[in-house]
Amino acid sequence: MSTDVEHLTCREFVEVLTDYLDGALEPAERADVERHLVICRGCSNYTEQMRSTLDLLSRLADEPADPVQPAPLLAIFRRWQAERAR
Repeated sequence: MSTDVEHLTCREFVEVLTDYLDGALEPAERADVERHLVICRGCSNYTEQMRSTLDLLSRLADEPADPVQPAPLLAIFRRWQAERAR
């Protein structure tokens, strides 16, 4: 019996994180992700940040958007752009 276990790299982890959070991974893939979360603090922190972001975005989707008038925003941008060009 081999004790070699292939570990998910951080790059591979990031590529499947959305599917993991959506519950769309096969059990073996999910186990690989969860094993990586145990051994990699950076990816664990990243996952929590993504969960927080998704939670906040889901709350924003419930609020009606304010209508935005483009003219004032364009004026601000043009002033900023002119100042940078000086």
